Amino acid sequence: MEEPKILCIKDTGIGIAPEDLPRIFEKGYTGYNGRADKKASGIGLYLCKRICTNLGHQISAVSEPDQGTLIRISLKQERLKVE
Repeated sequence: MEEPKILCIKDTGIGIAPEDLPRIFEKGYTGYNGRADKKASGIGLYLCKRICTNLGHQISAVSEPDQGTLIRISLKQERLKVE
């Protein structure tokens, strides 16, 4: 955890190329590493983004190839809108 109320999830995997970072939350986008090992579906981070957005949270990522990835999810409570 980081202040204020930010959940941090870090790995030490293959990382994400800088040119792929802006698109990782798009539906179906796998990026270079996902295409190279043919194991990525391009749906996981998209679903994470949708869930966070629906709950009023923000999600972001920083990564370096061969160094891993850090995902941050802001858990600050915002008032939910009644539909």
